[in-house]
Amino acid sequence: MNEIISGSSMAARVLGNTGGAAVKKAFKIDTIKFSWIDKFLHDRAARNKIQALREKIKQIQNSPVHRDELRAVFDSALLTIKNDRLHWFVEMLKTAQDRQGAMVNSHTLQQTSYLPSIDLSNTDIENIFAQLPPGVKQADIDKECKLIHEEISRHESTIERAYSPQERWIYRDDGKPEPYPQGCRWTQYVACWEKVVTRFEGPVGAEGEEIESDYERTAYIALGLDKIARSTPLRKPISWK
Repeated sequence: MNEIISGSSMAARVLGNTGGAAVKKAFKIDTIKFSWIDKFLHDRAARNKIQALREKIKQIQNSPVHRDELRAVFDSALLTIKNDRLHWFVEMLKTAQDRQGAMVNSHTLQQTSYLPSIDLSNTDIENIFAQLPPGVKQADIDKECKLIHEEISRHESTIERAYSPQERWIYRDDGKPEPYPQGCRWTQYVACWEKVVTRFEGPVGAEGEEIESDYERTAYIALGLDKIARSTPLRKPISWK
């Protein structure tokens, strides 16, 4: 089985001075012209969009219950209480009728097992629900979430179709790629690069070396590595000359 390379472990090799130049070769991607950068950036944007859409679904699903739907549940609960109360009276009277229980009096009707009624008139209930905000109907929630799920599917389809060439993935013995992000060479390489640059002064490659090619410098800027916060003490870029 192909070894799953880790951006964190590769960065540790660089920062621990135990790998250096071998790191780039380990990822088995284009580190000369960085021809995959555009696809990676589009992929990352699409995945960020998907994550934002999933968060939006959570927010929508947590919308307040619609007042009318809550009223239906409330009315059902009141009816259950009323039916339970009536059933209790029936059973209590049966035991009294069969001379198996206490005869009916004011005390037996107020035992702890007695289910009290909730005496609310229709007007009372109308006044209660008039004080609640309208809320959102479940059908509207389901409809909006369905549309968002469809949008997510379109983004996922684009990722699969346009941004997932074979060379991007680490494949298992059964021929299937390892899941994202662990099995994505691009993602792991960028993760390594991001960690490495935090400990060096100025622009450096994924091995902490001076950037010399325009291709790598362009990739460095495109990935936003120039904006990553540094952690002291900082090292000087390594020179392979």
